[in-house]
Amino acid sequence: MYAFFFFQAEDGIRDSVASRGLGDVYKRQTQSTWDLYMKAVDYSFRGVVCPKEEANNCCWGATEKKGELKRMYFKLPAIQEDEVRFKVLHTGLCHSDCFKIDEEWGPNVLFPLVPGHEIVGEIEKVGPKVKNFKPGDIVSVGCFRDCCGSCEYCRQGNDQLCCDNPLKLTYDPFLGGYSTHMQVKASFVFHMPASIPLSKAAPIMCAGVTVFSPLKRWGTPGTRCGIIGIGGLGHMAIQIANKMGMNVVAISTTPAKEKEALLFGAKEFVCSKNEEQMKRIMTKEKLDLVLNTAYIHDITNYMYTVKAGGIFIQTAAPENDKPIIFNNLDLVANQKILTGTLVGSRTEVEQTLDFCDKFSIAPVVENYTWADFPKAYKRLHSAQARYRCVVDVASTFDKLQSFFIRLL
Repeated sequence: MYAFFFFQAEDGIRDSVASRGLGDVYKRQTQSTWDLYMKAVDYSFRGVVCPKEEANNCCWGATEKKGELKRMYFKLPAIQEDEVRFKVLHTGLCHSDCFKIDEEWGPNVLFPLVPGHEIVGEIEKVGPKVKNFKPGDIVSVGCFRDCCGSCEYCRQGNDQLCCDNPLKLTYDPFLGGYSTHMQVKASFVFHMPASIPLSKAAPIMCAGVTVFSPLKRWGTPGTRCGIIGIGGLGHMAIQIANKMGMNVVAISTTPAKEKEALLFGAKEFVCSKNEEQMKRIMTKEKLDLVLNTAYIHDITNYMYTVKAGGIFIQTAAPENDKPIIFNNLDLVANQKILTGTLVGSRTEVEQTLDFCDKFSIAPVVENYTWADFPKAYKRLHSAQARYRCVVDVASTFDKLQSFFIRLL
């Protein structure tokens, strides 16, 4: 999940590709060469750093790997004819933001980095070609801002898998939702259902879509479905799978989460540290489908809970340099399916919003003020959030300081 894709060559020298139609292919570069390239490319299309008095966007971001969040000021470029500009009302924090800042998924992150891909906003301006949005509309944006529209995946309706647009992610190199304002192509902006509380809605755009899509793809009513991890994704997955008619088995290392898991809609709870409870679902009461939302590197025992012909879905993406461990013989001999899932297509985003609207599903969140953004991020980074952190941006941004939004 990079705006810049890379792979490791046999001799250890990275082959890198950066393009925006900007596009030269830079092969067999040292890191220092890459750094020089990153500095040389004109990234003004995302907005430029400027003095506070000249800015039309205030952000929280990191200036270096593993860096702390700092206030930054940017001047956004002129709005394009197919874009909308909106003020950010609420923005959710996702643990993938930590992975990006810490470069746990690989290097070549463009700093300064302004994360954020769970965003609810109010439109302030639309480009001349935009017909389905108007100023005042309440909208949301998720993990993607663009796609090529012509590759085989886009033609299939799986635009989240687009392979020909390296700038498809909402942030990096663009500025993400840790901002007061954003502008995004209208085709990747979604109307927010009125019934979903706006202060809780933002995480649906990542956590909600990420679990809804595979559950819809692989599950059916009556499916015995295990959900590993009762955190930001897991607590949403339990609610969604339950409303889809599945018999949910919540699996967690924390016994204290049992009561809450049952309230979310689980029919059973299994503590993975309890050998007897795990033995039961690994032998006599196996599962049709398991959705893993936890950062686990050794999934061997969890794969044993899947019955022959069953499905194990990996939503979590741990550090890139730590491979997943499982018993290959168990996978092959029992014809199990081990698959991954990447958020969801635009159609699946719409379906997720409609589903959450219909069944009154919302995440459990901790709300923070704009000034407390670093506090929220630290809580997220230490995995202490219950269960998602959301910053109330527009209502708490310090407008009395000498910073004024200038719409272009």
